[in-house]
Amino acid sequence: MTPSEAWDEKNLLYPPDRPFEERIEEGIQRYRARRRLDSVRNQVLTQYLILGGVDATARQFQGADKLPDELIRESTKSDLRDMVSDDVIHRGGKGGGRFYHPATPEHWEVDFTGVVAGFMSHKVIDMSGGEMEMIWIASNTIQNFLKYLLLHDVCPEYADDINRAIKLCDEAFVEIGLVNNALQLVPGAFNRSVTALHCEEEDSAALSLLIDNQDLDRNHALHTVALIGTLVLPTLGQGQSAADINALEVTNPIERTFEVTSITPPTKEMRQKVTVVSQHLRKANPSAAPIQACGTMTGHPVIVLDGWDITDKLTEEEAKEESVFILEEKILEQLRVGMKLTMGVSTCAVPGGGSFKVIRYVKGIKPSFYTFLPQELMRHWKEPVPNERPGPSIHDRHDLLELVQGDDVDD
Repeated sequence: MTPSEAWDEKNLLYPPDRPFEERIEEGIQRYRARRRLDSVRNQVLTQYLILGGVDATARQFQGADKLPDELIRESTKSDLRDMVSDDVIHRGGKGGGRFYHPATPEHWEVDFTGVVAGFMSHKVIDMSGGEMEMIWIASNTIQNFLKYLLLHDVCPEYADDINRAIKLCDEAFVEIGLVNNALQLVPGAFNRSVTALHCEEEDSAALSLLIDNQDLDRNHALHTVALIGTLVLPTLGQGQSAADINALEVTNPIERTFEVTSITPPTKEMRQKVTVVSQHLRKANPSAAPIQACGTMTGHPVIVLDGWDITDKLTEEEAKEESVFILEEKILEQLRVGMKLTMGVSTCAVPGGGSFKVIRYVKGIKPSFYTFLPQELMRHWKEPVPNERPGPSIHDRHDLLELVQGDDVDD
């Protein structure tokens, strides 16, 4: 950038007295023109801008090759960019449509961090299919765009918010990877074993899964539950002997979403005991998988907004109720406080008092930054237009029959 260009940006393009919507529109257009993004990154930026309320939809017959040569010669670079750009913030009319409009500020809030959270929570997952390379490209593209806004002082009044959004891009990439890893590990050997050995009759299919698993057999499941239960339950003030473990009762199967509130890994002493016992058991059964040390996770029920009708309801008491889950350390390492796990769980009652939740299956995991933006519901919305075609009547009998019976009425 030359000194002259820097002066133009500071005093002509992005002066503080210029309205925000004009400055951000200018910044978006100049960024897209200068970066020359490839098709993948260009699509990522387009979807991000649309979610943020910027009209970045493609428009036909608007390329530079459609403009008259005389107009191109007489126009400045800025004028040409305005004429061919797809990135627009609408200012005409009354607003209230699909995209941001200055006339309806009560319906919108400038929140760079929130848009990044919503974009990484939904659209990036859909676009990438879970492939980490594509997720990195999306995160890096948005991060580069936000850094451009900071570098060129496009909207310095939102600098703190933009910095938080840049940081979230890195955190989101890491956390999405953790979610993918966790989904491959859950519910873990301990929960599978408890479900198979102590489930109700309608859950008996879990026993078949356990028997079919080459890494586990029934005796190994008994040893897993007895060992982990004996070590972990006393730390919760529940269960004191192997006899307690053998009398566990699993009831009340439900499906619910829990938000992680705390994670407690196993202690060093617990790891050592599990290793010693596991090695001893493998001498008798060399093909058995080693038993893994377990810690605990606590969480409370939540309702996750995702754009679909919500039929589940939580009372105030239910929303505050903390539940304890026992999970292998490898799984706990992939979880973070704030993550939301949609699971099929049952209540495991411990003789003598106390209980914990048994995870029967995990339907999905949301990252801690998960955010649902209402703009997601407007992605494919179109403005209604008047229909001048007359409705069916007795004077249009043939058309009426086609509407009712289809095109084969003449057959």
